[in-house]
Amino acid sequence: ADPSAVPEVWKVGPGDVYTGQAQKAMYLLKENPQLFESAVEETLEALRDQREVEEANKEQAAIAAGKEETGKDALVLRRRIEEVRAAERQRIVTEMLYLKVCARFKNLKVPLIPSIKSGGNVKFGQLDLKGLTTDIYSQDALDLVREHLFRIIGQQGSTSFMGGLAVVQIALFQVGQVYAMSALFGYYLRRVDARYQLEKLAGNFGAWGETDAAEAPNPFADDKEGAQSLKEYISNFGPQEVSRMTSIASAEAQMAMEHQVTALFGDLRILKEKLVNALGMVTSPEEATRKLEAAIQANEVESIRITSDDLRRLVLEAVAYGALLNDSEKQVDTIYELTPASSRVSALMGDDEEGGRYLSE
Repeated sequence: ADPSAVPEVWKVGPGDVYTGQAQKAMYLLKENPQLFESAVEETLEALRDQREVEEANKEQAAIAAGKEETGKDALVLRRRIEEVRAAERQRIVTEMLYLKVCARFKNLKVPLIPSIKSGGNVKFGQLDLKGLTTDIYSQDALDLVREHLFRIIGQQGSTSFMGGLAVVQIALFQVGQVYAMSALFGYYLRRVDARYQLEKLAGNFGAWGETDAAEAPNPFADDKEGAQSLKEYISNFGPQEVSRMTSIASAEAQMAMEHQVTALFGDLRILKEKLVNALGMVTSPEEATRKLEAAIQANEVESIRITSDDLRRLVLEAVAYGALLNDSEKQVDTIYELTPASSRVSALMGDDEEGGRYLSE
């Protein structure tokens, strides 16, 4: 990535949008941002009304079919048209959701990083990280964001240490996985923190509900210091709560996250396949690390060279993207009911299969 490619002015983001409605909204976001939200709402309302009309027509068609007033071919054609329209609506909503997240970054005065698919030396320029930290998280959540950041930065390479100028060379697949994993972390964190703050507020005001306290004790009751930490709160989750809280609610939000990751790094599944082929058979994490370093040096896999400061920004942007996507998803769902997600989010990180267990994440 050429340093000259760093945008001097704000741009929407690395992902392209293709539907007419999204392109109009993108234009407004750039040129007349005060009209952006109303344009998005109007589009979502129109799509909702269109879907309601189609549902009503579908019921009438079912009744007609029961009376054998409609031919089989006509029913098949109608069903196919409905599927195409539903897919088009989902694509429009996904792009609107993506643009709403981009708009949040614009309001924070934080430009999204450009695509780094081409690899090479990466430089993002200076940025006040306040827009990616204290401006968008509660203090409880910020503590966990800090932990996540230190865990990620500590895992990456160790070449020339010069504070924020330390340069690491990382396989593009690895940094893509880091971004995807961090975006998922931000999404989950926002979801859990919203529940945590609500329950803390309910506990402080004695509004825990009518459940017998012996059966469901309030973790925030009689806590003079304001309650257990968010980390402790999460650690008390049972398996079902963990499963529910660590899943993306809608298919549209999952697609919007995949759209961002792919725009930045390319298809992680293809990058993973190249990396696995370059490594060959490995029997230990140490061997995998050794072979990976050799593959990077031999240019057998795409890689980037990035300072620790820019890597920190990349991770913080990813976490923020996930958190703001969660916010935007909830806003959109109040107007247009989104599609419940069904596929595994591990596919987002290129993990469609069992291989690569020794690859650093």
